[in-house]
Amino acid sequence: MIVKFLKDSWLVLLAALVFGLGVSGIYGQLKPRIEQNAQLKIARELKELFGEDAMIDPKIDPEDSDGKRVLYYQANRSGQTLGYALEAVGGGFADNIRLLLAVDAEFEKLKGIAVLKSNETPGFGDKIKDAEFKGQFGDCPVGQKLIVTKSGERSVVDEKIVSITGATISSQAVVDIVNGGVERLREIVK
Repeated sequence: MIVKFLKDSWLVLLAALVFGLGVSGIYGQLKPRIEQNAQLKIARELKELFGEDAMIDPKIDPEDSDGKRVLYYQANRSGQTLGYALEAVGGGFADNIRLLLAVDAEFEKLKGIAVLKSNETPGFGDKIKDAEFKGQFGDCPVGQKLIVTKSGERSVVDEKIVSITGATISSQAVVDIVNGGVERLREIVK
């Protein structure tokens, strides 16, 4: 039985082995560049949230043995703290969503969010990356939990975030990630 299986499928097994080794080799070669591009994207988004002249200071997690994992970011200008930022991850409709959220130094308002990684449904859930949706988070109060509403005026700055039509789960996921991230950042910084 096993001999027959090997005779019938040797080519498939060999192809799987060759392609598997090829993919892992290419990934190994490109891993440093992938990590560098991820860090450049974070730096670009932090500059957009805090301004081009902000000095961004990554705070390393003291529990991290290799000293590479960033706990949060502190933005400064002329010795004055502008605010704090944190990478936060949570489950979306299709996959995990990775956000960068920023708050002011007094923890009164959100400065905004940036979507670092999302594999939400094209045409619906991926609209969480659009400026129209992300713009709702700018200047939102952080003293109370943000909530998702199905309708409302987008120009009003309050705790209500208008969901994306057809992507309520993705919208709710982003709001949950932001709420959890703000609380975690408050605990870390204070």
